Amino acid sequence: MKANEKTARLGTILLSIGIAILILTLVGFLTYSSYTPADFTVTDESIRQEIDTLTASAQSARKLVAPRIEAAQSYYSALASSENGAYAERASFFASLGQELENGRISRESFDKVSAYQHSIDGTEDEVLALNGVINQLRVVYENENRAEALQETLGKGHDSLMNSLGRMLSGMSNAAWLLVAFLGVLLIAGGLCLNHSWRTRKVMGQVLLYTLLTIGALIMVFPFYWMIISSLKTRVEVSRFPPEFAPGSWTNIENYRIAFHQAPFARYFFNSLVVCFFSVLIVTFTTILGAFAFSRLKFPGRELIFSALLSMMMLPFEMLVITNYSTVIRLGLNDTLGALVLPFISSIFYTYIMRNFFASISDSLYWSARVDGCSNWRYLWKVMVPIGRPSLVTVVLLNALASWNSFMWPLLVIKSTANRTLPFGLYTFTTEAGSFQELIMAASTVVVLPMIILFLFARKQILRGVARGGLKG
Repeated sequence: MKANEKTARLGTILLSIGIAILILTLVGFLTYSSYTPADFTVTDESIRQEIDTLTASAQSARKLVAPRIEAAQSYYSALASSENGAYAERASFFASLGQELENGRISRESFDKVSAYQHSIDGTEDEVLALNGVINQLRVVYENENRAEALQETLGKGHDSLMNSLGRMLSGMSNAAWLLVAFLGVLLIAGGLCLNHSWRTRKVMGQVLLYTLLTIGALIMVFPFYWMIISSLKTRVEVSRFPPEFAPGSWTNIENYRIAFHQAPFARYFFNSLVVCFFSVLIVTFTTILGAFAFSRLKFPGRELIFSALLSMMMLPFEMLVITNYSTVIRLGLNDTLGALVLPFISSIFYTYIMRNFFASISDSLYWSARVDGCSNWRYLWKVMVPIGRPSLVTVVLLNALASWNSFMWPLLVIKSTANRTLPFGLYTFTTEAGSFQELIMAASTVVVLPMIILFLFARKQILRGVARGGLKG
């Protein structure tokens, strides 16, 4: 008996070691197989070479941006004289910017001001060309000089670390070596199963395999959100480092959020999204309740035919209805208003289908008992059906809120002015304007995505439970 117990214990140990080796081999291969040992070898000489490259690129950009700053100054000087000095402040700024470029490095304040000017372009082709010519080259100067300065501070401080040593070792392994390590893990698992092949062991192995796959899937899905958040907390130098770092230098760095809100009116976008989401959810919920009650309780000719026809419309993609909806919005004079974002979505056959199935699952005897007691259909709906159908109703509200908040294509078509943009549309325009400033783009993306992530985390059970109930009953 003791020998059997020792054998089983040894088999369990071998199983555990084999599974750990397989998991670590998979993670290591996916992480380091695309790198070479040189990517993790950092010396003063390699840093000096990178500094020289950045400095040369910045100098070339300086030569290109200087005449473009002069062109922008001339452009605004001409406007200032022809439009009673309205652009005199900009002309003066570009004159001082040219002097600053000659005297030394470009300050962050000057660079942000040029970016702000670019975001306020009035649509004139000459102004677009003037500002884009400045900002594109000025960005190269600013980023490369800051990167070179940050690297200069690291010279002589020692660059080797445990992570670099581990990276050099793992990135230097060939595919055959990775396969050999994985084969070793498989052998240990096979040996462990031979020594301990009881029903309990097989059950535990199945659970371990299941939860391992689920964990890998969860990490794959969560990692983009984690990367977005940590990138929004990194500095420009940290974002551009290679190999990338999986944690910001400071978890309290919110400078990117301040700059993003300064360069684009995200507070206004956030308010617009809240308004559109609130009224869309309110109206759709109301029409869904009425439609679901009518198709589940009221008896009228052609009820099933009408409902089937409405269900068939779910096969039509929204893109096929864009022209019709856009024409309707134009005729009503709602173009470039928040009302245009709500009107085409005041009802949904999908949500009606969910609520209708849930209402239909409620016993008819309850309805006729209420009717015998003198209860009207309207009162029965709001006093009995709606409270009972709260789980499905919560699902409808949450799903509609998610869809309304994330809507992008329709606002892109009907919204023209900056003041009426919603968050997804505002993020799109900010992304095209922010260019290569990845930390600013990630900060803005976090502002857009985080509310819905929080909503889903708190309401995921209600969403799944409501869809299951509404889709299966009836």
